[in-house]
Amino acid sequence: MRSCLRVLVATSCLVMFGTGSAHADVPRTADGNGVMVGPDAAPVQLEILCDPQCPYCAKLESTYGDRIAGDVGSGRLAVTYRWLTFLDDKHHNDVSARVSNALFLAADPSTSPTAYQAFVQDLYHHQSSGGPNNADIAAMARESGIAEAVADRIAAGDHVVDTVAVDDANDARLDQVDSQDPGTPTVYDLKANKVVDIQEPDWLDALSS
Repeated sequence: MRSCLRVLVATSCLVMFGTGSAHADVPRTADGNGVMVGPDAAPVQLEILCDPQCPYCAKLESTYGDRIAGDVGSGRLAVTYRWLTFLDDKHHNDVSARVSNALFLAADPSTSPTAYQAFVQDLYHHQSSGGPNNADIAAMARESGIAEAVADRIAAGDHVVDTVAVDDANDARLDQVDSQDPGTPTVYDLKANKVVDIQEPDWLDALSS
């Protein structure tokens, strides 16, 4: 599987948020730049760095998304999604920023891990050159099981994060975990402290062996 590469600029930027979502089913990470999907006690803990417009991220979710959803639902797997928006510059649009903002809006106390994963998969399934508008994103949220009140905020385009600052911070994280070949998607094993080789078709099974 190929990846979307970017020119990385070292940065020490961290975006800190309040702890209001600390008890959410899909809370943000302590630094505020990621969304945690699945139980803290899951034996497999992954970090996935991806851009909503990355076609290789879409392929990852198309190929392994259902398996990820099943493992999250069973308690075997927890995933921290770290969203990047660098492809907005390449495509001269704001699609990654709008979708990333919606994905942070979806990190709500009312959202279950399986609903969040379904939302991620649906967004990648409907990836297009022009990207979905906010109403379309909200419709996908509803279909995925996201609460109506949250979907309404997505449709309205409510801003919940500074996507530029989040991208800077997750850019730095990407450089930290894979400085030799930074790109999206990058899957990082938080327990083994190493990048996962997703070129191997059985990589997800191998993590528990």
